[in-house]
Amino acid sequence: MEDMDKTEKALHGDGQSKEAVGDVHENLKSVVNDVTQENDASTKPAADPFYVRLLFTPLDYIKMAFVFIILVPIRFVVALTALTMAWAVSCIGLINIDQSVPISGWRKPLQKVSAFLGRVCCRCCGFSVTMTGTRATKSEAPVLVAAPHSSFFDALAIFWTECFIVNREENKNLLLIGKCVQFAQAIFVSRERKESREECKEEIKRRVNSEENWDQFMIFPEGTTSNRQALMSFKPGGFLPGKPVQPVLIKYHLKHDTVSWTWDQPHGFISCFLYTICQMVNKVELEFLPPYEPSEPEQMDPMLFANNVRQEMAEALGVPMCDMTFEDIKNKYSTKKTKKEN
Repeated sequence: MEDMDKTEKALHGDGQSKEAVGDVHENLKSVVNDVTQENDASTKPAADPFYVRLLFTPLDYIKMAFVFIILVPIRFVVALTALTMAWAVSCIGLINIDQSVPISGWRKPLQKVSAFLGRVCCRCCGFSVTMTGTRATKSEAPVLVAAPHSSFFDALAIFWTECFIVNREENKNLLLIGKCVQFAQAIFVSRERKESREECKEEIKRRVNSEENWDQFMIFPEGTTSNRQALMSFKPGGFLPGKPVQPVLIKYHLKHDTVSWTWDQPHGFISCFLYTICQMVNKVELEFLPPYEPSEPEQMDPMLFANNVRQEMAEALGVPMCDMTFEDIKNKYSTKKTKKEN
């Protein structure tokens, strides 16, 4: 009897051991799986934010050919007419204008007409723009921060918001467009001259902090273009005044990314433009996030301010941040180009 009790206890103990071993095995398996997934996630290459390749099907080419033959001629005539009218309106508005003060009086309606004609040109490229969220007033947020910046088509955000911007000095005398940019009271800057860059910063601060009735200031802080798969480093220009800013997300809802004009793609400006206008419709969303009120440390440190706004925008977009600057990217792809040529 005693031997039987010992045997039962032994068997019972063996059962507990097996259960314990099974539990440990399951726990170890779970840990291994978690570690494997973490390693896979960490070793998985991130999407290249400068890589664009367009893969069209035969049906896509047929559709684009149809639009090119039927719609593009009409779009071209309407867009050219609208652009010419915008140029004429801008030329009239620029007569004896003082660019050191905000446009007012009879010029203000002309400026709005110019912006409307800019929207007509965008629609002639097939763009259908919707604005979501709530746009802040100038008193709530005198600066609009637009990103991600992926194309020359991003200019549509300016026409829909009617803000002033920073523009390259070279664009000042572009055929037809140059006068429109001047009449929009853009701040012109030459990237090559340090004096010009410093003057630009001071003018931004003067206008944003002014009691005069300047429009909101829109800036594309990345300073370069990507394919919207990451958010590039922000330049501090729009954050120098230390005033509240409103982030504006530019979202293209496209089947094919015909709009991106960046560093690593086989097609250039003309192809990018033609592929885009040959689409039946190009849907774009301008999403206004809540205004960002800078803290005291952020007001004292424009880069801290810029990085925190950038992080908030990246989270809203669901994309990572890329810390490469314009100079880094330029050097990288200049080196690649030299190697290919050699």
